[in-house]
Amino acid sequence: MANKIYNTTTSTYDLKLETEFPEPDAYETSVMELLDLARSIEEAKRPGYTLDSPDVLANFKKAGEMTGCTPMQAWGAYFYKHVAAILSYAKDEDIEQAEPLSGRFADAINYLKLGYHMVKESKIEQEINNQQKLPF
Repeated sequence: MANKIYNTTTSTYDLKLETEFPEPDAYETSVMELLDLARSIEEAKRPGYTLDSPDVLANFKKAGEMTGCTPMQAWGAYFYKHVAAILSYAKDEDIEQAEPLSGRFADAINYLKLGYHMVKESKIEQEINNQQKLPF
């Protein structure tokens, strides 16, 4: 039997109230494991991809510049690699994987976060450019 999680509080009448929280179910445990793995992969890979730049999108900007595409298109190519591996597993669970499937799922999460940040950054840059065009 797993350890139970309790929250103990004292009411204004000095009554001790103890609430039992349910143990995480298998799904929540899987999600926590995946998010932990995603974070550890992100922390391990970031210095190499950014060359220690504070800009987490530096790799996509450089790849876009070198190949004549936009940073978002470069991001899409990198993201697709992980999605394609996951989809090939979905089609054939026995297909040999170059990397652990858990890493593909974790990296897909990381690429979604980077893509989301890129979209937000682009919108902020557009707003700044639009403000600079104002006649006043």
